[in-house]
Amino acid sequence: MNLIFDQNEKILFIGCHPDDIELGCGGLIQKLPNDKIFAVILSKNNNKPEQKNLMNESTKSLKILLPITSKNNDDFLKILGFKTKNIIFKNFKTREFSYSRQKICDYLWTIKKKIKPTCVFTTPNDLHQDHRVCNIETQRVFRDKSIFEYDLARSTIYEKSIMFVTLGKKEMMMKVKALEQFKTYKNKNYFNKDLILSQARNAGIKQNIKFAEVFRPLTIIV
Repeated sequence: MNLIFDQNEKILFIGCHPDDIELGCGGLIQKLPNDKIFAVILSKNNNKPEQKNLMNESTKSLKILLPITSKNNDDFLKILGFKTKNIIFKNFKTREFSYSRQKICDYLWTIKKKIKPTCVFTTPNDLHQDHRVCNIETQRVFRDKSIFEYDLARSTIYEKSIMFVTLGKKEMMMKVKALEQFKTYKNKNYFNKDLILSQARNAGIKQNIKFAEVFRPLTIIV
């Protein structure tokens, strides 16, 4: 089933680490109005010296995906960028989310009251311990909202029903460009351009289209 959203939806994307949202939703994000989109990254993942730039790299990546536009000022059309106030970083410790479950839950309640999203995208309940905690706490807090989990190739194995977002070549190239901002991860195999494109092609084959991103619905509110 192809995933389509009302342009008036207020959508919250939740990631555990810098790069989660871009890897899982980098194509979908380009199809949505940027003033209705919010990103929450629960960990800066900067515990090691070589990871000190991840927060800035993620911010640059999200800005590439979401061009700011304005009906009243054409100059805004030249500015690439997610609204800074809509990108929120928290500093829960990577790989130790299980020790902070209640704090994460409480924080997500704060985010829910502040943003009031109508739809939420979260990390998959997969092989990564942080992703599992985030997924479950998202369902606890946003149980009255539509929730989708996105795919992260390095840790996700989907076995249940999947929804698709159709992507064009231009959107895929923009997603690749956004991910190229992560200089810290340039040698990671899951950041390989050919791999990213092949994953999107593989998802597209199932729907007889060229490229796609895949999502699994956890709750649907209509």
